[in-house]
Amino acid sequence: MEILVILLVVIAAGAALVYFMNSPRGMQVVRKKTVSTILNDLRALQLSTPETPLHDIYYALAEERANKSKWLTEFNYLHKLQNAGCFDPRTAPQPKEFAELLASVEEKIRLQASEIAGGG
Repeated sequence: MEILVILLVVIAAGAALVYFMNSPRGMQVVRKKTVSTILNDLRALQLSTPETPLHDIYYALAEERANKSKWLTEFNYLHKLQNAGCFDPRTAPQPKEFAELLASVEEKIRLQASEIAGGG
């Protein structure tokens, strides 16, 4: 009986987590975490290569993230960021804006990928 209760609690917690992650508030939490992670990675790259121009660091970071996800590669992640001017020294955004843009593009790609994976 005790195992059944534990199993039901785990299922209920999982369902609540899935519901939360698909809610607008959950998406906002994920976005903030992604932006924070991108900014931390960006700062680490800047500290490790202080002479490298910011737009080159942006490209290196975006390329690293793309290499970790087949969906980012398949949906032309780097090309989208290049079109947005992220890798051009004249148009590269400030770090916070860059992190927000990456998080937004990645979120859109994840949504597209989940629609394809789900058959929709």
